[in-house]
Parts: sequence; structure tokens; C-alpha cells
Amino acid sequence: MSDESGFDDSSEDVENIRRCLANLTKIYREVMVQHYMNGKSVAEIAERLGIPENTVKNRLFTGRKHIRKEFTMENYTKQSYEPDDLWIASTGQTGIDDEPWKLVGQDRIAMNLLILAYEQPVTLTELSKAIGISTTYIEPIVERLVDGELMKKVSDKVYTDFIIHTEDERLASLDLQLSLAKELCSEIWEIVDEGLDELRRRAYYNTQTEEQAIKLESFFVFRTLLHAVNGVRDEVSGGREPFESYPDRPNGGKWYAMGSLYPHGYDYDHCPYSRYQFSGESVNNMKNVIGAKALSLCLYDTDASVLGTTYKEYFYIDSFSKLIYSIYLGQTEMLEMLDKKLLENIGTMIEQNTLLRDDEGKLQVNIPVISMQDRWDIYELSEKYDNIISERFHDRFMELMKNPVKLPKHLKSVPDWLRYMDCCCYFPSAVILEAREKGLFLNGYDRPAPAIMLCVEK
Repeated sequence: MSDESGFDDSSEDVENIRRCLANLTKIYREVMVQHYMNGKSVAEIAERLGIPENTVKNRLFTGRKHIRKEFTMENYTKQSYEPDDLWIASTGQTGIDDEPWKLVGQDRIAMNLLILAYEQPVTLTELSKAIGISTTYIEPIVERLVDGELMKKVSDKVYTDFIIHTEDERLASLDLQLSLAKELCSEIWEIVDEGLDELRRRAYYNTQTEEQAIKLESFFVFRTLLHAVNGVRDEVSGGREPFESYPDRPNGGKWYAMGSLYPHGYDYDHCPYSRYQFSGESVNNMKNVIGAKALSLCLYDTDASVLGTTYKEYFYIDSFSKLIYSIYLGQTEMLEMLDKKLLENIGTMIEQNTLLRDDEGKLQVNIPVISMQDRWDIYELSEKYDNIISERFHDRFMELMKNPVKLPKHLKSVPDWLRYMDCCCYFPSAVILEAREKGLFLNGYDRPAPAIMLCVEK
């Protein structure tokens, strides 16, 4: 028996069908499996699935047509034998289970499905062939990504619904940012120093230990430099929408995702920009914690040579906030209620200079703890000086905005400002490194000085 697709049920084509069944999507695969693997008739399949016989015939015809097409095409891509890395970050408020990052995590299959579906919408069968894994196994992964809103489904196709930054895009503006930071550092730092002088006169600054005050300075400096250059970026891109306008995501999230694609085997630790990268301001807000109405842990992660890092895979930021506040209150009995993996890494936190042990071996908090009112004051002070920097060097910062990321034509959900991130993202760290080398900041200080503060409303 033959049909319009050119198959003959009595020929060797049947064997080809059996080999290719796994690459079909479920709607076609289920009828093809029943017919070719289990020997069921069209009538039996129709009864079992509760659909008309003509629908079964149409699905069999379409399934065979898809397979016939596959016989004459080589669809495998490098993702099938040399998978790349795609690291997920976000701006906004992550979900309860740390979405969007947790939707992908270390899953190399999910990473490469997202890469393959970025440039244009593709069917699951096309994804299956490209990655070299049967549709049966990639379907639940794709469903998870669609449900989590990292992918979008349109008809029988899916596409990756967030921006992906490539190596070429990360490098496009690097040299310009570094040269401009070197050229402008001394002039910019005159303004930063004026802001630091004001900060040092604040009452909440003077209640901190010397070590804690240094970290408060780090936070002020990094935030001021970042917002200064981002102010020009936002002018070019039309500005960032308020957080309230961010899309509501499943599981309590309110975010935009961003991806960074790294080639297979990439040596990230020795790449040209690794020391200049940082995490955007992370703010973890919690209510009714250990007697406090609210806690906010605010931090930036930078390379150790810039200021220092606080983030590690061994903890959730909620647990870290509770740990810091418990130790600050001296309620160490609360520690037994926290994540064991977090507690096993107390030594690392001491190395990162966020905790210390006193002469008696007792844990102490080594980051600034201030009130919520003081938090808004330091933000206001930072904004005052970032505006001065942005206005004075406006035209020079405009020079950085020449190489925004070009999005695939079908991708409409990405805010324009995300396209310009690579244009200026290395500049703040580059300025601080120049300032440290010139002895303008943290002169002689040889310990980590991470930009972090815990804010408390009692």
C-alpha cells in the first residue's frame, strides 16, 4: 500500500519509519507507533484515541511526510556533539524557586535547546534532529521552558523568548570601555570622593566598624558609577520601565531573563573581560524575620580584584540574609534551623570577609547593618553624585553606545535597554580597578571589600 508521500508499507521504508519515530512530535508519534510498531489498524487507533478515522489517516500521512523529508536532509548541528554553555541571569524579582535561573541551571540539554530556538522559531522535530535527542525526551524539557516563560509556543513551533549575548557582542565594546575608564578615572574620582566625604559624615556610617564602613563605601562607589553610565544608556535606549511594569511570571516572579552564550570548552577564568563582569544589584526583601518587620540584603558581586564577591552556589539568598541577621542579633541558636549546606561554608564566608571570628572564636557580622531609612539615604546620596558624573561626561559616555545587540526579527518581548548592556557593563569595574591602581581607593587594603549591606526595619 502506497500513499502520496512516497512510502510503501511493504518496503524497506517501513524500517526507516521505525528508526525515525522518536523524532516526531507526540501528536504524530502516537499514531505512527500504534500503526507501525504495534500493528494497530486505523480503526483501532481511532477508537483508542477517541478521534475520527480520517484524523488518524491525516496524522499518519503527515507523520510519514515529515519522515520522508528527514531522509533527504542532514539536520544535526554542533549542539548534538559539542554542546555550548548558556548561563541565565535576570533583572527584576526572581520566582520562589529562583526562576528563571532554576529553569535551566546546569542542564546542558535545556541550554542548547534554547540556543537552537533563538534565531528563529522551530518545531520540536527540528529541535530533536538538531540536538540529536529524540523528541520523546526533549518534549518535557521544552514544556518546562514554555511553562516557565523562557520559551514561547506559536502553532507547532517554539522560540527562545529572551535576549542571548554572544562572545562577539561581549567583546564589541570592551576595548573602548577600558580605554575610556583609564582616560576619565581621575576626573570621575574627584566627584566620587566628594560623595564619599558626604557619606563619611553620616551618623549611620560612623556607627560601623572600620571593616563594615569600607564595605558601605564599596556599595556607594559601585552603585554611583553604575548608575552614572547607565543613565546615558537608558537615554539612548528609551529608558528602563519601572519595576511595576515588569511582566508577572509564574511562581511569584517578575523578571526579564538574559542569557550569555559561551562556546564549548570556553576558558571563562582567562577571558578578556572576566575581571570586569559583575552581577547587577541584588536586593533580597523579606518580611517578619526574627523580630524585624523587614530585611533587605543589598549587594553587588564583582571580581575579587575589583571589590569582592558574596555569591556562591551553596546558598539561597534568603538563607544568607537570615544567617547574617541571626549572627548580628547574637541568636546563634537560630543557625540550627538554617540550610546545612550554608552552614558548612561558614569558612568561605570568612574568606569573603562577610563574617569573622572574634578572639574567642565567636562569629561576628562583618558587613554594614543599617536601617531602611538609612538605605534610602545612601541611595539618594548615590543618585546625587551619579547625576553629576553622568552630566559632566555625557558626551563621552555616548561614545560607548555604538554596538547594541541585534535581536532576531521575531523576538518582540525584549526591552531595548537590554540590547545596550554590553556597551557599558565593564565600565564601572574598570574605573574602580584604575582607581585602586592609582591609590585613589582602598589604598593599601588587601582584603575583600564586597559591596554589600543589610538593611533592617524593626
